[in-house]
Amino acid sequence: MISKIIFRNVIKDILLSYMLKGTIKAGERLSLAQIASDLDVSVTPIREALTQLTETGLVTYKSNRGFFVTELSEQEATEIYEIINLLESEAIRNTTYSAEHIRQLREINKQFSACKDVKDKLHLDKTFHQKLIEKYTNQHALKIVEDIRVRVFIYELEFMNAVSTSDSALMHEKIIDLLEAENTAAAILELGANWKLSVNYIINMYQSKTL
Repeated sequence: MISKIIFRNVIKDILLSYMLKGTIKAGERLSLAQIASDLDVSVTPIREALTQLTETGLVTYKSNRGFFVTELSEQEATEIYEIINLLESEAIRNTTYSAEHIRQLREINKQFSACKDVKDKLHLDKTFHQKLIEKYTNQHALKIVEDIRVRVFIYELEFMNAVSTSDSALMHEKIIDLLEAENTAAAILELGANWKLSVNYIINMYQSKTL
């Protein structure tokens, strides 16, 4: 039997793939029957998995209405980008980067810089940030980061669909250079600027909608 945690992750990946394809959007109601049909299982484990996913913020349950993909908001974007930046910064501060680690970061960013497909760009950007902090030993902090990264993914989808990622790739490269030079403080500042690039776009997008 698939464990509840693994099954939750399966459902999470399905929802994210639906969003990439444009099948569902933030704020839309989820069809438990459709997801159950796609996985060839009953509705009951789908409902249990979605209930668990409410903890990540990806899904919201509305009484007597069902499960919905959580709406995006300017306030949430500001808050979760601040949190993920703080946690990644702390991870970098407590990580020693080997030559091999630096090489791997450069290779991921090289692929990210050359990538044209939005789905692949999202994956490579996530991989880069995961690689940055993978040696951090605080497993509780890493779990929090991964849960937040699910929500960040949805905002980044908006960002990468609309904006060139060349600036982000250059920032990644600068972070790598600074880590290689063992200038951790400057690398953390550049990381903050990298996340700020995304959140500023999101904030401007919401503010333009209210004009």
